[in-house]
Amino acid sequence: MAPEDQRVTVADRSLAPTHRIDIGGRSLALDIGGDGPLTIILETGLGAESVEWAAVQREVRSFARVVRYDRANRGASDAAPRPRTAADMVDDLEALLVRADLEGPYLLVGHSFGGLLMRLLARRRRGEVKGLVLVDSLHADQFDIFGASFPPPAVGEPPALAEVRAFWTGGWRDWNSTPEGIDFPASLAQDRDVDDLGALPLRVIAAATFTRNPMVPALLRAELQQRWDRLQRQFLRLSTRATLTPAPESGHFVQRDDPSLVAQVIRDLAGL
Repeated sequence: MAPEDQRVTVADRSLAPTHRIDIGGRSLALDIGGDGPLTIILETGLGAESVEWAAVQREVRSFARVVRYDRANRGASDAAPRPRTAADMVDDLEALLVRADLEGPYLLVGHSFGGLLMRLLARRRRGEVKGLVLVDSLHADQFDIFGASFPPPAVGEPPALAEVRAFWTGGWRDWNSTPEGIDFPASLAQDRDVDDLGALPLRVIAAATFTRNPMVPALLRAELQQRWDRLQRQFLRLSTRATLTPAPESGHFVQRDDPSLVAQVIRDLAGL
């Protein structure tokens, strides 16, 4: 999860999911496209809804069934009690897969915070998961590494910068800091338990997250990008069949900036 996550993105609301599935007293909104022997699950990060995946979905639905959905407390889905941990969200997704009759094998694709959720799901359903794609994923150590890197407050700075600084320098510990009510300390602890996915085919897409972020002071971008790249490379340790694909022309939201690259990585992984 990079600084952009704290800004709600603009997308074509006409692409919002129209199906609703009851998962036990509340419903999640989802969109299903395509058909095939493989079920691809597209998981969003923070500050965005599943419409962000529409372009990727269009490119891969020719060979697989593709699912995108809005998590509880977001988009067109119902509210859920807060605070919520990553495990709670994966519980919801598993219930959705059952109630919507979405069987595996699965190929899991997670952006930013969604990458954390897909790692948890991959561990739970290892026997049903064909592959995992992490798109500029959140890393459990990122707040410790980057929190102190933000410049001190300055007169006239953009309000968005002040908001992001507050979140990264400690606000993330308060579940009220996100619309979903995410308990980040508990969720990061859950993520750290996922330390070995065996020989699961894994693809890591690493974006120019800090290089292409106008909220980051120009003099700091190169150094911060190097730190971010190191964190992304650490995900390669999760599997003996992991590779990294750089996305140097994309900011953090690669599925928006370069959907064809994400689709190609998915297509290649599905062909294994």
